[in-house]
Amino acid sequence: MSVLSTLFQDFSARLCSSEFLNDARHPEHPSAFSRCRKLPLPTLVAIMLTGMHMSIQAEPDMFFAHLRQQAQWVHEVSEQAFSQARAKLSLTAIPRLNDWLIRRAEQDRFVPRWHGLRLVAADASILRFGLRASHVNRAAIADQTLFGLTAMKAGRRPRV
Repeated sequence: MSVLSTLFQDFSARLCSSEFLNDARHPEHPSAFSRCRKLPLPTLVAIMLTGMHMSIQAEPDMFFAHLRQQAQWVHEVSEQAFSQARAKLSLTAIPRLNDWLIRRAEQDRFVPRWHGLRLVAADASILRFGLRASHVNRAAIADQTLFGLTAMKAGRRPRV
């Protein structure tokens, strides 16, 4: 078995663990995710980790279609059920899961380093400057690339 497969199995086991369940419950909902429902905690988190770039109803429908390897979306849970489950999720659940995954990935040297720092984000955007007739002689090129790189020491979180 490959190291990456082991990492994915450990991540899956973490999502289903009682430790993560206790971490993931919102303080106002201490009994959340204890009953067997259509949207258990691991499934809710997996849907949220897909990026959530569509409507609240479309995300779960597409997720369940992928699970069943179907081209058409599958309406397994309602938008209201998804929203209610998400409201019972602790705000710190996903960041703590992320921290766990990074620590676990660092054990197997999956986390890239740049000058000894963990690479967190890199972004390149095209910046378009408006040119005025009075500034044409000394103007910069209209389109310039703005590049930002954020790196940090291991074990620290980036500031937002």
